[in-house]
Amino acid sequence: MHRIEAYVRLALIFIVISTILYLPVLFFFKKRGRSIPRQISYLGLFCSSFLIIFATILFTPITFHPETHTLNIIPFAWVGTVDDFNQFVVEKIPNVLLFIPFGFFLPIVFPRLRNLFKTTLFSFFVTFSVELIQFFIGRSSDIDDIITNLLGSIIGYLVFKLFHRIFHNRKCWKMLIKCE
Repeated sequence: MHRIEAYVRLALIFIVISTILYLPVLFFFKKRGRSIPRQISYLGLFCSSFLIIFATILFTPITFHPETHTLNIIPFAWVGTVDDFNQFVVEKIPNVLLFIPFGFFLPIVFPRLRNLFKTTLFSFFVTFSVELIQFFIGRSSDIDDIITNLLGSIIGYLVFKLFHRIFHNRKCWKMLIKCE
């Protein structure tokens, strides 16, 4: 459980620091006519992308010549093992949670990704790239990570659609999804 708590702490620290550092940029673009909600969506996508890179690639030491490359191409091979519940809570749930903001902010920032297939396809390329990089830098690559990351992106996209359905007439939401 301490791994999840570490991710949450790192996420909160990163979000606070990024927000503080972004404030001068926010006010600069506000003077240029860019809406604050739109800028916050860019910041949200940046933060979620950075957290994905940090948690999946930069969180552990990088070794370009590892003794072994670990690759699991069998989906859900961990189910039924002695440690399956612990692996589900410690590894799979954080992967889903990590990609929910990514799936939420992608269609906000990029209007061309405002359908489930395109968002899922883009998220697949991102998560596949992450897993490929992990394989070559000495970390494990797992098909389950791709599946859980895609599930997180799909949940994020569905939250976006739910918000759009509920708030589509609100001025703040229109400024958020407005194409500039």
